Amino acid sequence: MATTFITALLLLLSAYVLNFTLTELKISTSQAVATQAYYLAESGVAEAIWRLKNDSSWKSSFEDNPSWTIHLVKNNALFSGGSYTIDIVNSGQARGEITVTGKINKGNSTAQRVIKTSVYKAIGESPLADVAEYADGNIDISGSLLNVYNGSLASNNNVIINFWSGVNVDNRVAAGVKIIKHSNSILNAASTLENAPVVPMPAVSFDDLSDLNSFKNKAGSQVYTENQFAAMMNANHNLTLNGVTYVTGDITVPYTQTLTINGALVADKDITIGENDWRCIFSGRANVNVNTQPGSPSGIFSKRKINFELCLGSFNAAGLIYANDQIDILSVPNIMNIVGGVISRKLTLTSIWQGVNITLNEENIISGLGSALFSPVITVEHWEEQY
Repeated sequence: MATTFITALLLLLSAYVLNFTLTELKISTSQAVATQAYYLAESGVAEAIWRLKNDSSWKSSFEDNPSWTIHLVKNNALFSGGSYTIDIVNSGQARGEITVTGKINKGNSTAQRVIKTSVYKAIGESPLADVAEYADGNIDISGSLLNVYNGSLASNNNVIINFWSGVNVDNRVAAGVKIIKHSNSILNAASTLENAPVVPMPAVSFDDLSDLNSFKNKAGSQVYTENQFAAMMNANHNLTLNGVTYVTGDITVPYTQTLTINGALVADKDITIGENDWRCIFSGRANVNVNTQPGSPSGIFSKRKINFELCLGSFNAAGLIYANDQIDILSVPNIMNIVGGVISRKLTLTSIWQGVNITLNEENIISGLGSALFSPVITVEHWEEQY
């Protein structure tokens, strides 16, 4: 009797161990197959992104057709019995969602994994969208007439309009805190927004020698000390600069100077244009023209401040006016025209009711910031896995 009981117990334990082992084997096999299904889905995402970057048909459709869709089935992929399907649905130009389903059949085991990822490619877009005048801090406008054409005006702090100023903006005026308009001033805009989301100030590469696209590297042999550049202007009161000119120090453009910049003028300290000097009343004011040049950024760039002062006569620029610190426009006897954009930490405009016109040109802004019109990579915005 005892022997029979022990034998039965051993058989029961053996059956349990065998069942446990078989269950563990099934779980292990299922996990292995599931892992392979995941790798299949990942491979599909990698192929989709590669095709969007390198397959001319996919690339042009993704970038040009906002309603483009595609469905691709790949059999016998990676593993025996493995396959994946790629579905891409555009929600806009160069913006879409990739859905990849990886499947594998191995014996009695079948597994499926789904990966979804949103992707986009920047095409000719400024990092500030439609903003033509941007300040990380306050925009303070006093006794001035400011016109912003085809774009918006935006501050991460306050927009202050006072002392009988007139501000006309084709698109939106946005302030991270408040829009303060005194009763003696006028603001015309398509819309206004207070407590607007903070927009990070775009950075430019000034003198990073490890960055081939930094201004100092682009300047090549046209890198001057403060004294060398002052001597150049003193020797030629009608000076023309081509390409990128980089000054290691301050730049002061005095009265009587006419300066033509076919490209970009850059300083790693302050830039003062039309320096205050009473003699300019009799001897003439500074005049500055900035023109675009193929293959070169255009505009005026300061690692610190840009000051437009009383002895500035005319200023016409096709490009970006950029200061890591403040832009101060004290007086403009003639109209100031900028076709491109203005970016600074803070803007103070006191132009004695003369006209300052800023016309948005995204290409000039992008060129000045050193951004490519077409982003070289596909950017993954969102990644989601499903089982």
